[in-house]
Amino acid sequence: MAFSMSSLLFLSSATFAEEKRKLDPEKDKIYEHIIKPILSSNCTTCHGSSKAKGKIRLHNPEEIKKSESVVAGDIDESMMIERIMLPEDDEEVMPPEGKKRLSEEQKKMLSWWIAEGANFEKKISEVNVPEDIGTMIAAMDYSPPREIKKAFNLPEPPQSANDADITAIGKAGILVMQLAQDTKYLSANVINVAKSFNDAQVKLLVPVKDHLTWLDLSRSGITDQAATDLGQLSKLTKLHLENTVISDKTLMEIGKLENLEYLNLYGTKVTDEGLKNLENLKKLKKLYVWQTGVTQAGVDKLKSAVPGIYVNMGWQVPKQEDKPEEPKK
Repeated sequence: MAFSMSSLLFLSSATFAEEKRKLDPEKDKIYEHIIKPILSSNCTTCHGSSKAKGKIRLHNPEEIKKSESVVAGDIDESMMIERIMLPEDDEEVMPPEGKKRLSEEQKKMLSWWIAEGANFEKKISEVNVPEDIGTMIAAMDYSPPREIKKAFNLPEPPQSANDADITAIGKAGILVMQLAQDTKYLSANVINVAKSFNDAQVKLLVPVKDHLTWLDLSRSGITDQAATDLGQLSKLTKLHLENTVISDKTLMEIGKLENLEYLNLYGTKVTDEGLKNLENLKKLKKLYVWQTGVTQAGVDKLKSAVPGIYVNMGWQVPKQEDKPEEPKK
């Protein structure tokens, strides 16, 4: 899958885009529309409201100023720039090993912002914009972050997930992130390693089972052998398993995930028999079973057990009504 420059700048499991649009230098602010999304998607998991590695928080202007990692107008004295510019194998490089690294475009944007005074209120048009920065801005899209409400009503974990466990997950190529700045819950996505991701790697997620609430394993190589491990992820509220080879055996374990609200089984081998295992998931709101062995009868039975559930079976061929015979002339 190819990503545009804008995707590289703003891709995040923690901010889900709405109303994507081009940046407007006359109206949009440097910090709010360019810098904050970069920090949110790359830095605030470890340096945010719920966690402050090195006693540094970068989730809002007040904390950034307090951190002293940014020296307005001086990139050479700004610890943030020093750390992100270190070689990939340096122990002090940020983000650290196992975390998603900043792109060259992101590094340039942060350096430009600091060089221009690290202002939190100025619009893009109110500062000097070098030609190369202007070209990047013209190619960028901005997506206002949608506020993530904890509709799942899970109690907040007393402490953050273990750093070593998160690092191990990251080393496997899994994109794991804080779900939002005001929560310790995590999301994990195997999009970057889907083709090589397998059952054994699912075990890496079990140590963070008390923090993992969104999981995307779509198009990966998992099979029913991973079912037992999936069944331990009790805090999951959203689970993508589309385009995998899992079957009804996996649904026996999925049926234990009582907090699940969203489940995508598109293109899998599940049938009506497997759907019976979901009848006790009273919080389940959306289910996708297009191109599976599930029938309308199975869906109707599930709807009776889980009132209000939305089930998407994909496009259905309209039934042909019998036409009355034309009278003989």
